[in-house]
Amino acid sequence: MEKVSTQDPLHSIILVAKGFYARKDRAHDLEHALRVREWGNKLAQEEGADVSIIELAALLHDIGRSGAVEKTHAESSAGLAVNILQKNGYSQEVIGRVKEAIISHSREAGHEPTTIEAKILYDADKLDFVGAIGLGRLFTMGGVQGWPLVGENSCETFYQERIQGYKEHLFTKTAIKYFEPLLQYMESFWRELQTERLNISLSGYAKSV
Repeated sequence: MEKVSTQDPLHSIILVAKGFYARKDRAHDLEHALRVREWGNKLAQEEGADVSIIELAALLHDIGRSGAVEKTHAESSAGLAVNILQKNGYSQEVIGRVKEAIISHSREAGHEPTTIEAKILYDADKLDFVGAIGLGRLFTMGGVQGWPLVGENSCETFYQERIQGYKEHLFTKTAIKYFEPLLQYMESFWRELQTERLNISLSGYAKSV
């Protein structure tokens, strides 16, 4: 678990978020939110966006994922984020911008990011689902959902139907630059997996004849 410094200016927000994420699946926990925050910072520096909005949105973007009472986890997270930020004295202008970013970080309800901060949060969230970390998160989700490794309704099909397509919807050139090599890492993993499965299958067949 990543340590959060008490010198972090967002320490109080992180502590509140930690309570919500403790009840979530391990693929959408506080560590995920902290990594999305770091990706958001990296993208913001290159794209010229407001880091303070992105950091708040990243830390709170998945707090409503489990037990969401509204239509989507993004909408639920946005509602919870508004209450948290109000209690911590943030201005209505900041709260509105953070809410917009959170509510549009997922395509579930058709909300499209319009501000650069919202677009960066969307991209940062997707960058945490590729590469070695992406594979780890995928298999963690698969364990919770009871998915097999390959076949129908499996980790492999989630990768093919969802993760592979993320690149088409990324909003910033910077995110695409980082996304491509991480996706290639995952592609090479699945190719190696299929090769090993084929070799094992052929070996077993040879021994049986």
